Amino acid sequence: MHITKVTLKRFKQFKDSEIGLKPGLSLVVGTNNSGKSSILQALATWQFCRTLLEIERGRQAWIVTEKHQGIGMNVNDFTPLQVPTLAHLWTNLKSQKITEQDGYTLKIGVTWLIDSGEEKFLEVGLSVANDRLFVKTTASNLVLTDLEDENHKPKPHSIPRIAYLPPFAGITDREARLTPAMRGRLIGQGLSGSVIRNVLFDLHEANKAKRAKLMEGREKIKSSDLLQLRKTDAWEILQRTMQELFGTELRVIAFNEQYHSYLKVECAKGELDGKKTFTRFKEYTFRDLMVEGSGLLQWLSVYALSLSPEFHTVLLDEPDAHLNAALQIHLVDRLDEISRANGLQILLATHSTELIRSYEHDRILGLKERKGRYLAEDTDKIGVIAGIGGVHTPRLHALMQHKRLLILEGASDERLLKLFCKSAGLEWPKELVSWFWTGKAAERRQLFLQLKHDIPGLRAISIRDRDNEDDASVDAALHDKNQKSEADFIALKWRRRHIENYLLCQPAIIRASGKTEQEVVSYFTAQALAVPVDSSGSDVAMPIRDAHAKELMLQGTGSLYAHLRVEREDIAKAMSADEVPADIKTFLNAIRLLCS
Repeated sequence: MHITKVTLKRFKQFKDSEIGLKPGLSLVVGTNNSGKSSILQALATWQFCRTLLEIERGRQAWIVTEKHQGIGMNVNDFTPLQVPTLAHLWTNLKSQKITEQDGYTLKIGVTWLIDSGEEKFLEVGLSVANDRLFVKTTASNLVLTDLEDENHKPKPHSIPRIAYLPPFAGITDREARLTPAMRGRLIGQGLSGSVIRNVLFDLHEANKAKRAKLMEGREKIKSSDLLQLRKTDAWEILQRTMQELFGTELRVIAFNEQYHSYLKVECAKGELDGKKTFTRFKEYTFRDLMVEGSGLLQWLSVYALSLSPEFHTVLLDEPDAHLNAALQIHLVDRLDEISRANGLQILLATHSTELIRSYEHDRILGLKERKGRYLAEDTDKIGVIAGIGGVHTPRLHALMQHKRLLILEGASDERLLKLFCKSAGLEWPKELVSWFWTGKAAERRQLFLQLKHDIPGLRAISIRDRDNEDDASVDAALHDKNQKSEADFIALKWRRRHIENYLLCQPAIIRASGKTEQEVVSYFTAQALAVPVDSSGSDVAMPIRDAHAKELMLQGTGSLYAHLRVEREDIAKAMSADEVPADIKTFLNAIRLLCS
């Protein structure tokens, strides 16, 4: 079972929208205020409303009848998401009737595919009156036989069960043992962080039961059975993941309702050996998972909910926010495996450029102008990462005004170039707009084309480090032979390995550092590098062109700063006009022509 479509009417940014969804794992991406979180919040609100209807009136409340009145509640009882007032659920905070027949002006519809291939849908409507929120079913094609068997017992897979995990949903310090109904209610209310120990406890108990069954009539579990268990059991997968990525083992304390008031789940640190055996560090005391770091807790919450068999769809709002780039990719890879193995649908809202770059384009749901569509081509990722077509940032506004673009690798490159420009006695063009891009060379042209689509008349220069590319891949005019140039897009590349190589100017370093010539020469000699007095020529010696100057300039133990107490910017400031390298002057002339 998976959700195929969500329809929104007057929910937050979405005045009247229909968004298709795919099975499996989808990344939900877009600029700030594009509606990423709102899509997840809409589904969480739908889950809350349909759970409330079931609790108050039974599953029959999901079937539209004229007799049904709305169920009312105060703002404090509405828990899927935090809003200052109930009006903040509505587009432009306007909840009054416009053309609707009744007061249910906000509507969220969910369509899903059941195992038979038939589509089912349920739409809930929300209304506000006298500071109270009312909820009811406003449209549905469900019938009673969809929901109950001949003995009037609920069918388990008749309607999607959704879990919503907001950005780092807080884990409480005391968590009571809850019934499945209460857990479902809290999850439906968006309070998944408050039931994480219950989820872990259930996974652990299910694992114990499986192990006991495999042990029947034996002294120990067969090796083949144990191997299969470790591959497929949710608790085994979770435990091994925590061991591999965080060096942490989980321990669930036995619970006896006669003696215990709260569930206890503890963690211990250790390491895996080459045989994948986890050994706890000696004398390490188990401690409650509450004290662990936010990255581990976020990962644990996400993973535990995704492994739980209770849910068909899991909504994750920026679960990568507390994780480094490597862990972000690990997380998505593992979630994708779970999704494919268990038929779980996952919607993961993210700003991570690393995830967007690495994930398949047709599994990325891009939001733009209150509409959502999956990316048609891999190059569409460029526009998503750049944030084109979203809110007009000051940079985009300036670009639309001046239509002159410089694509650089980072802000430090821009600072250096402006200092070079000043040292050369020139003015930096005021109409030139810098755009920082660390992606591949081919991505820069795609970025330009995406921007030009929205900004007709745009012209650009791209300049980047040569890095490890061959010296012959760039000519004396700095043209990049590995990247296509055209009338409105000029692809340039430094003849030297890094822009920092143009700072290898002995006189400027002496002046900037206040050190003697001998001290400066001695430092470079220790680095096996002979820096000439004049290194401004374009055809300077290859050791200068190929030196790893970026590493020399960074603040490490062997860096220029550590030994001579001089920064990159200090050297650029100290240069005279004659010392500014010829390649830099070639580039400065190119941007002058671009802006003329």
